[in-house]
Amino acid sequence: MEPIETQRLLLRPFAEEDYDDLYEFLSQRREDAFEAYPGITYENGREHLCYRLGSDAFYAMALKATGKVISNVYCGSRDFSAREVGFIVNKDYQRRGFAFEAVTAVLAKCFSSDVHRVYAECDPRNECSRALLEKLGFRREALLRQNVWFRRDQDGNPIWQDTCVYAMLAEDFRKKER
Repeated sequence: MEPIETQRLLLRPFAEEDYDDLYEFLSQRREDAFEAYPGITYENGREHLCYRLGSDAFYAMALKATGKVISNVYCGSRDFSAREVGFIVNKDYQRRGFAFEAVTAVLAKCFSSDVHRVYAECDPRNECSRALLEKLGFRREALLRQNVWFRRDQDGNPIWQDTCVYAMLAEDFRKKER
């Protein structure tokens, strides 16, 4: 994975030294309604770092000024020259344009290669993620009803959630960049 540099950020592979920062933003989502990490502790959270280490799909989003990792951006390969993009941002750094800056750079890298389509999924109740995807130029393509679950109720039954699917084509990105 080649690092990507923006005005304020360095998007790079994860390293062992990133664990405290990764744990900080993942643990903020223990009870999150949209993408929860229930049961995460400092001890078992290392599994999440191991999953990201050496992965070509996960970028650590580090502030250039301090080196602090404030997010991860996921960009996984899919069939038919497609990619799936996703992001989780430390709550202390949200609403400052970091995700917009990072995902724009990831999209530029994708669409400068042979990628035809990039899509993203989010909970329809997550107004901030939906607004960001639309600001980036993604189009809403689908609403999948009760297709995923991240938590269980007190009886152990899945708590089903809906998913909005957004996508952008290479030609859409190129038009936007003009």
